[in-house]
Amino acid sequence: MKKQRGFASIVSLLIVTAALIIGIQQWSAYKTKQRIMATSESFYNRVLFINEQFHAFAHDKYLSGVGVNTQHIFPFKFIDLEGDYLPTCSNEDNQKGYCFKYNQTPWGEIAEKDYVVVPVPNAISPTHYRAELTLTLPDKNNDALKFDREATIQLFAQLPNITYDEVKNQIVLRIERPDQALAYDSLVKRSGDDSTLLGDWDTGGNHAITNAKDYTIRNSDGSQQLVSRGLVNIFQVKDSDFIDKPKCPIDQEPDLTFAMNTVTITNEYTLTGSIKPYVLSESDTQWQVGLEIRAIVNSTGKPKAINEGVITAFVQCK
Repeated sequence: MKKQRGFASIVSLLIVTAALIIGIQQWSAYKTKQRIMATSESFYNRVLFINEQFHAFAHDKYLSGVGVNTQHIFPFKFIDLEGDYLPTCSNEDNQKGYCFKYNQTPWGEIAEKDYVVVPVPNAISPTHYRAELTLTLPDKNNDALKFDREATIQLFAQLPNITYDEVKNQIVLRIERPDQALAYDSLVKRSGDDSTLLGDWDTGGNHAITNAKDYTIRNSDGSQQLVSRGLVNIFQVKDSDFIDKPKCPIDQEPDLTFAMNTVTITNEYTLTGSIKPYVLSESDTQWQVGLEIRAIVNSTGKPKAINEGVITAFVQCK
């Protein structure tokens, strides 16, 4: 009986030990998969950031005057992003796990030959260019890297700008011209904030700039001159003529200023020096001009008002 109880104890111990070993193995496999997923997600997020930095590079090049349809809108080499656009990581910091190199993947490095600028649609008559970054996947024949490869493919399948080559075991990241971003952020932003033209704006002679509230022009001292208050219509009018009032921007009113052009007076009169152009009558849409020239009748010495002459009228909004 003692021998049987001892044997049963040994069997129970072996069962418990086996269960523990299986549990540890399953936990280890679970933790390994979690680590692989975390690594793959980290690399995926870094590729997203690299894609953004390619666009940032193109944006800055465009603002410096480089044509958006030229190959020079993209870096000449992948390493050109390092420093200003991708953080620099020293060998020492990389070995300690503090940072990643700009071309580092979980399975190796992206070679310089894996980055190219491609003419679109072809090299003979390209209309524009795009950049392509080739990412080599883990060895598909290596069972130890099988889950790494599957996790990476699953993540990158979410991106619309990738192509997958099963034969070459590669994913190609296509970086297109950031047309919409440039159109919104770099040409003339609709928001108007932090936006300046890169050169003279020539509308080509067939178009107009319309429906603006106002425009300003920079004066020599840096101050701004409102165009609406600087636009003046000049008319030559006579006594009793009508002048149409201008349509003005909000917060401005039609304004009329006179200056004498010529005075007509015959030898019958002597001018006393008093000449008065004025508004004879006014409506919502017009002014009627009046002119009074004070003179003396030579034969009688009596004063008389004459209205023969030409007035210069300056019409604007103020």
